[in-house]
Amino acid sequence: MIDMKKSNEKGFSLIEILIAITVFAIGILAVGGMQIAAIKGNSFANDLTKATTLAQDRMEELIGLSYTDPLLGGNNPTATDHNDLNNPIDDRYNISWNIAPDHYIKNTKTIRVIVTWTHKEVQKSMSLTSMKADVI
Repeated sequence: MIDMKKSNEKGFSLIEILIAITVFAIGILAVGGMQIAAIKGNSFANDLTKATTLAQDRMEELIGLSYTDPLLGGNNPTATDHNDLNNPIDDRYNISWNIAPDHYIKNTKTIRVIVTWTHKEVQKSMSLTSMKADVI
């Protein structure tokens, strides 16, 4: 004879399993969204790091030149703008710099290096500014 009495065995019902799978799936989708946001942020950070490195390299090169070098405006008493002859660098970055003599302090040149690039169809830029003194 078959015993039809309810047994004391404990376990998960089908409904409990479906709810657990649904909660797990929602959590996985949220993590996927966070991954996409992180990848976008990392892409912009990579572009900004590359632009900053290019600007720092150019600034170091300009600071190392003599005070009257043509790339630093020579003896021109007015501000001058310059563009890198190798633009665009890596097919994305454009480097330019501006020299302003005696802008803040007499016998100094204010050097501003500007790097521009396009990130997701939007023009971005970063700049570094430094001063070079005429050592007498």
